[in-house]
Amino acid sequence: MQDYTTILGVIELCMNNVSYDDVRKRYRLGNSGITLIMNRFKDSGLSLTDLKQMAPQKVIDLIYPKNNLRHKGIPMPDFEKIHCQMVQMGRHADLS
Repeated sequence: MQDYTTILGVIELCMNNVSYDDVRKRYRLGNSGITLIMNRFKDSGLSLTDLKQMAPQKVIDLIYPKNNLRHKGIPMPDFEKIHCQMVQMGRHADLS
């Protein structure tokens, strides 16, 4: 997760057609981090001016929401069931 100034800097540089390579070097981010910031910025429908007027924490929450958007539809494993099965297997238990 990046801070407020990094988020705004990445967006501003990308909007000014600066290459991903230069953005990566300046902010020490990978391509996926830059793409994530830009995609969520575009999805928000806000302008860079709007972001600059928002509180820093709101901008961070906009780009990195509390709920995980990447794994939203994937259910969590039943850890209790897995634990019980491993206990039944005794010392020969493994996760496979």
